[in-house]
Amino acid sequence: MSKQQIGVVGMAVMGRNLALNIESRGYTVSVFNRSREKTEEVIAENPGKKLVPYYTVQEFVESLETPRRILLMVKAGAGTDSAIDSLKPYLDKGDIIIDGGNTFFQDTIRRNRELSAEGFNFIGTGVSGGEEGALKGPSIMLGGQKEAYELVAPILKQIAAVAEDGEPCVTYIGADGAGHY
Repeated sequence: MSKQQIGVVGMAVMGRNLALNIESRGYTVSVFNRSREKTEEVIAENPGKKLVPYYTVQEFVESLETPRRILLMVKAGAGTDSAIDSLKPYLDKGDIIIDGGNTFFQDTIRRNRELSAEGFNFIGTGVSGGEEGALKGPSIMLGGQKEAYELVAPILKQIAAVAEDGEPCVTYIGADGAGHY
């Protein structure tokens, strides 16, 4: 079975809409939510879409190409920490976690340092545009390791809004918590 290029954790409205946006650009997307019912609901409401559901963290992580690109769209704070902790046992060095939640920048700085020390890449990402933007094209502001940004930028540029100059609304802001500042 072929592996997906990106996975989305968190199937509330923002995660769901970003997964659908990515899928609409030709990608097959691994999706996971801590409650099985939410994942099943997303799949049932979107028949024929290239969304592949997973019901365990291990299966979800193993479904992704390496380096893995995992977009977290979960509740900021303890929810984000819990999601990261559940992923870490299955990640390899160099894998990328993208926190797209509404996170306090100091938490992003802490997570970046902790995950970097363990060999993982972490990107704090501001996603602007609300529910509709997530589905049709958000503005995306990333902060973290530049090399990790380079690995996720091709996908994010395809799903982003487009500015008047024709360029995608995706910008690397800088290191650490810059994407959430």
